[in-house]
Amino acid sequence: MSKKTLAILVFIVFFFIYYIGSFSKIAFGDCIGFVLDAEKREFLTIATPLAHFLYVNTAVFFTKFLNFDSVSVMRFMSIIPAAFTASALFYLIKEFIEENWIAVTSVFVFGLGFTFWRSAETVEVYTFNALWVILFFIYAIKSLKSNSQKHIVAVGILLSISFWVHIQNIMLIPAYLVFLYLLKSERRSIILSFISFIFIFSLMFYTNHLNNIELKYTFTSNDGPWVQDTLQQSFSDLVKDVVKSLLFLIYNFNVFIVFAIFGMIHLFKNNKKSFLFFSIASVFTLGFATFYAVSDNYVFFISFYLIFTVFIALGIKQLSSRYDLKKLIFAPLLIPFIYILSLYIVSSIPQGKKFHQEKLYKGGLSYYMLPWLTHNIGCIEFTLDKVKCEDNVVALIEQSKEFIKLRLKYQPLSEIRKL
Repeated sequence: MSKKTLAILVFIVFFFIYYIGSFSKIAFGDCIGFVLDAEKREFLTIATPLAHFLYVNTAVFFTKFLNFDSVSVMRFMSIIPAAFTASALFYLIKEFIEENWIAVTSVFVFGLGFTFWRSAETVEVYTFNALWVILFFIYAIKSLKSNSQKHIVAVGILLSISFWVHIQNIMLIPAYLVFLYLLKSERRSIILSFISFIFIFSLMFYTNHLNNIELKYTFTSNDGPWVQDTLQQSFSDLVKDVVKSLLFLIYNFNVFIVFAIFGMIHLFKNNKKSFLFFSIASVFTLGFATFYAVSDNYVFFISFYLIFTVFIALGIKQLSSRYDLKKLIFAPLLIPFIYILSLYIVSSIPQGKKFHQEKLYKGGLSYYMLPWLTHNIGCIEFTLDKVKCEDNVVALIEQSKEFIKLRLKYQPLSEIRKL
């Protein structure tokens, strides 16, 4: 089967997996804020960290000009980029290995990993962002292999565009600079790439300047203390961050972590340019995700997980020359059962039972430990029922009320409650 055909099949399979598991009702967190933006049908004109300019304005285009429903648009703004990212990851892995079964297996390990799977099932920017990041990786690796001018220029363009989706991608700038250094012999190409990068990036500052926003708010926000909290962490906090990072890694990749270790060694020995590029990208994206002091920092690991999956594929390839590993292709089918088993185990211990009761308004432990969101509790019904909880949900309630007010213009409350 050809690479293109397999990539299409990967897209189709993941589209259906993510569609079947997608939220039944608008979930908690930032979901209602994004749906509200789409419902308002007003384009954003600022490029700040919380704005997610390209993500929100893409959604607004569909609701404003094509009259699509805001909830449906935001659902597919997670599902479709997620399926495309899985398909593109297959292409990235194929840049390193010939074996289709290894590439497919590795993609399913990533695509069924908790963090990415959950991001595909809710309303969030992270699968849309992952698509731009994986394209950046693909063209960077292609450039390192072929020195193609169009690929080298595309790398600078894709990275700078990704900043308009999520500013966390500035953590990939060091990898981009290393990439340019590795191709220093292609002087004209890297100059064109860098100029393209600087031009598109600088437009963010110009956009904010037109809106009388200080340039620093391109990178930081005055709506939250996250950056300050990150810089003021104690040593014990940093240790806890590292432990959490390792637990996230285990929950996402379980036994496949072993293959990643062999894959890193294999890439170092056989392709030092790609190893250096991926290593620098890993250090900064992993470091940012680990130490950034926000409650949902697990989603910031996705960029690193894309690279980690390449390491897994290379590790399987390396070890398959010594062992018969073809049966591994069925291993990802067990991943959902790992989540169910983990939920059962945590639910049986006192701490788990206590946490379940505290978060029951969201669905308890199931909300936190299962990636799919079918039959979930929604923030609209939570708001309408005036449910009490200890968490700070003031902003969520206000956004939910505003969304309800807009929908009441053309939809009865009984129907809105179901959203």
